[in-house]
Amino acid sequence: MLSDLNPSVSFTAFPTKMSRMSPFFIIFTLFGLLPGCIKTDFRCPEEFGYYQHPEECSLYYVCVFGGPLLESCTGGLVYSHDLQTCDWPRNVACKTKNVIDDTLELAIAIDSKKDQKQHSNRTPRKQNHDSKINLIMKKTSAEEVVNDEEEEELLALSPQPSIVSTVTHGATKKNSIQSKHNSKSRDPPPKITVHKQFASTERVEISHRSIPSLNFGDVLFGSRSNLRNEESSESDRSAKLLLKPINSSHIEKSLLDSYPGVPKVLDDSQDSDPTDSFYYVNWDDPIYDQFDDYGDLLEEKKTMENEQEIIDQKGSIHLTYHETPKRPSSQQTHGPQVEDTATKCNPKKCKLPDCWCGGINPPGNFSAKKTPQIVVLTFDDSVNDLNKRLYKDIFHPSRKNPNGCPIAATFYVSHEWTDYGLVQSLYSDGHEIASHSISHSFGEQFSKKKWLKEMAGQREILAGFAGIKLEDVRGIRAPFLAIGGNNMFSMLYEANFTYDSSMPIYDNKPPSFAYTMDYKLSHDCMIPPCPNKAYPGVWELPLVMWNDLKEGRCSMADACSNPPTAEGVYYMIMKNFQRHYNTNRAPFGLSYHPAWFTTPHHKEGFELFLDTIVAMEDVWLVSAWQTIQWMRSPTPLDNIEDFKPFQCDYKERPPRCDKPKVCNLWHKSGVRYMRTCQECPEIYPWTGRTGIANSLVDQL
Repeated sequence: MLSDLNPSVSFTAFPTKMSRMSPFFIIFTLFGLLPGCIKTDFRCPEEFGYYQHPEECSLYYVCVFGGPLLESCTGGLVYSHDLQTCDWPRNVACKTKNVIDDTLELAIAIDSKKDQKQHSNRTPRKQNHDSKINLIMKKTSAEEVVNDEEEEELLALSPQPSIVSTVTHGATKKNSIQSKHNSKSRDPPPKITVHKQFASTERVEISHRSIPSLNFGDVLFGSRSNLRNEESSESDRSAKLLLKPINSSHIEKSLLDSYPGVPKVLDDSQDSDPTDSFYYVNWDDPIYDQFDDYGDLLEEKKTMENEQEIIDQKGSIHLTYHETPKRPSSQQTHGPQVEDTATKCNPKKCKLPDCWCGGINPPGNFSAKKTPQIVVLTFDDSVNDLNKRLYKDIFHPSRKNPNGCPIAATFYVSHEWTDYGLVQSLYSDGHEIASHSISHSFGEQFSKKKWLKEMAGQREILAGFAGIKLEDVRGIRAPFLAIGGNNMFSMLYEANFTYDSSMPIYDNKPPSFAYTMDYKLSHDCMIPPCPNKAYPGVWELPLVMWNDLKEGRCSMADACSNPPTAEGVYYMIMKNFQRHYNTNRAPFGLSYHPAWFTTPHHKEGFELFLDTIVAMEDVWLVSAWQTIQWMRSPTPLDNIEDFKPFQCDYKERPPRCDKPKVCNLWHKSGVRYMRTCQECPEIYPWTGRTGIANSLVDQL
């Protein structure tokens, strides 16, 4: 979900070349933020940037070359000025009444049974920057001995974001600590200003000692002993150290020197690359091998092995690796080797079924009229009670392909908030289940190891808790379409994934077909970092961009500027479909997030379009993997009904999960209710600890 996003990128200066533009700006632009979509009276303070709407919490402006675009957060989210993206309402200071109350309980709603929502009794955290609580602390006579020179050094701490405050749980605001003496030469006693943003239900205790004037990050850095309530000589010694002059620059420089991937200066404006930031770190640095994904120090290998044996004895989930994931066997005896520098594709050397250059030419030696029009319907993110009814309506038994089989779709499933009982039922019904990562985070700077833990880890979770065969989880889609360049595609190759479907293609007249990664891309790569090496046998099912009715472009259908009526939605989808159907009949993508369908006329217009195309004898709604199989073995319309991959024999799949068990697990300071028809895990599955006893990914 978007709540995972926490970029620390400055939008104040954007280079004009796409290769130098912020990846976040490019990603959001591809999701429909192109100039000319919506007119507004808002004036952009700067040429590029994100700005909150002055009245409506769910609206915000995106300035592109000085032109404002009015955008809205979907799914009940509101705009966060701090994160510069959409976030849960409970995390944002919302001063208007436009937030739907039900969405405040979105995180709890999936815990309901029999479609009944249970509302949490937890009071959402609210921020109020205007309201402050002032606490006056008295000084003792001994503490007033601190001289003016020491206070000047303390007050001279750099206002730039220090590495101390940057790594402290995403804190973005500072408590204002001001020290003054009682006389003319000295200002009044220290005054602590605590914003309500940091208020919680927990009791806050303040020591009666005088608190020196420190930056927010320095206070956290020097107060760990207080958090542990250690009343020892060590804590007293730490308190004395805090009263001594602190040279913040020395602290920060020493930390910066030992912290990998961080610029060696205190702000990005002084760095050699202004687009760099603290968010982009080197995930390959050896320091990360000392920590797990929760920031805890890893124990010695021997201790870990002993703990693993204990978990195995408890009867945790074990996967059967009798059929390991693998791509279709290659028949090529020549061609590029993995991670060779990619060269221009030669159609004479790149031949089916193992290699295809891509482009606008159909793979078969038959005309477009004899080519079946394939429609690839996909859904991203978690599967739960919030979209259960939607999928039941869309995949009504009456909607079938020309051979009598039910229409099928691909679900790119992310882990958090997912009901694995529902995933198992979708898989049992004939749909494809693919990996959309565990944590749903931006992955541009992920190492290959991190990509493996996210994507292959989610594949193991899907197998362990939804009963899906490991070899059937063949594809991935990067969260936010933020691909990871060579690291991501190297992971795909080594983990034996068959395809990715994350790369948009701007040119759509005529549209492009799928292709393999044996050679150099035949189209412009729109979201860096881009792969520039060869990965033989790995397929890319690209997202051919749509045109909305205002001639804007979008990579996914729900990111377009959608018309206000069901008829308008139907017309927009049909207009894009006809561009494929009336030209070369390249596969047509219907890529959505389920939250888009919560608007009634969106769902009505979509189902109207769906009923139109299922009545056509030359249109097939199949999964992404079925589309790749057709690309490997192109079959004309005359023989398509006998094409084996388009059949619907799912006897080897597990039965539907109609009566799942509910696993109560602790995660992120709260209880999660994970539903599954498999065995409950000992822990809530997450990156680096999937809950699978014999996981191959967790051992990396």
